[in-house]
Amino acid sequence: MKLINARQVWTEAQHESNASISAVAIDRAESAPVKTGGRIGKRDAQFPAMGSEKGEEAGRFSVPGQRISISETRRTSAGKSTARAAHLATIGKVLRAIDTLPFQEQQFGHYLYHPCMTLAHVLNAEKLIWSCVDFSTLTEAKEAKVHCLVTMALQSYKVEAHDGAQWGPARIAEGMLKLYGVHIEPKVWDRDWKEAWNFLRDAIEEVDIRVQQPVWQVIHAEKEEVAA
Repeated sequence: MKLINARQVWTEAQHESNASISAVAIDRAESAPVKTGGRIGKRDAQFPAMGSEKGEEAGRFSVPGQRISISETRRTSAGKSTARAAHLATIGKVLRAIDTLPFQEQQFGHYLYHPCMTLAHVLNAEKLIWSCVDFSTLTEAKEAKVHCLVTMALQSYKVEAHDGAQWGPARIAEGMLKLYGVHIEPKVWDRDWKEAWNFLRDAIEEVDIRVQQPVWQVIHAEKEEVAA
């Protein structure tokens, strides 16, 4: 595995941990050596028990025979096996590092970087961010809309985390209407919603940096080990 950054490593570790047995079997089948017809011949095989009553020749048969080199009995070469073992060891360290995080922070990280995001990831990420902010000074009606805005802020940040552009007011308003049936006016974004949006985004970024730390520690340790 290339250790580029915590985001990339988090995603690749989840890919590996979710690989199915059938996928592994397919991979091994595709990489197995192909036996060519030119190497298959006929050989005599003798079964004495079958020829005891009808003579020795009755127990002799011609059967397909094939020479197989020792290299063909290996699923992978020694070098590839060593590399694979090192790869899996690194994956294990990453997964253990993620497990050291509090549950909701794990779920938040999975929301951003897991290749198979689930509803549980979404709900826990939203709950975590809402617990990190305080909008108690807002009116009840506006606070309810800001609560819906958390989902949009998380989705926008996820796009940014994967090298996309942050959502603008029109995209946010469209998402709010489609997902919650809640209308906000893009024309008054700067006046009514920009401050709350920036506050949410800063909170999300802060949590993101925090949940990446255990993975970064693994990356730095692995690179130091290679350099030693």
